[in-house]
Amino acid sequence: GQIFENEARANELIAFYQDTVDEISTTVAEAAKPRVLILYYSEKDGTIAFNVPPLGWMQTLLVEMAGGEPAWKEAVLGYNWTTVTLEQIAAWDADKIFIVSYAQDPSAIVATLKADPTWQELRAVQTDELYGFAGDIYSWDQPDPRWILGLSWLASRLHPTLFPSYDGEAEAQAFYQFMYGMDAAFFEANLLPTFKGDLP
Repeated sequence: GQIFENEARANELIAFYQDTVDEISTTVAEAAKPRVLILYYSEKDGTIAFNVPPLGWMQTLLVEMAGGEPAWKEAVLGYNWTTVTLEQIAAWDADKIFIVSYAQDPSAIVATLKADPTWQELRAVQTDELYGFAGDIYSWDQPDPRWILGLSWLASRLHPTLFPSYDGEAEAQAFYQFMYGMDAAFFEANLLPTFKGDLP
């Protein structure tokens, strides 16, 4: 705001983020915290890997802010995504599992995993709590301005009864209009077709 000599607009943006975080924090404060597992799906040279983020990364912080308990919190982690085995995933026995992918639509990956007999043994799959993390051009789990959309979406998935009126499309449209001045027609033509993951 100081650099562009528009501190009023900077304060509006700060308030937008802070108000959203505060509203979600207050809403989930007294709710039971589900055990949550976020897995980054990567595929290289035909080898598939599942990875968990460091504790200080945005993905972990989003789980905590959204009212969840990161299942991997007690694991020995590195300074980047840490590859974990399916045996470890099963041992964590998360209530809800979220698949992140930066190269594919995570909802397609989720569909494949749900059809896999090995994954069908996981409690989260049996209870239909396996999701593809939402996003548009970029996934909403990353530390760019869209993380606030990821927080709202994740909170609605962790605590659906506390956010019964959540509408991902409407919230994203309002976000892009407020942040970047995009009108509804531009949003529908250029951003809506890029939506991916399990958006209600």
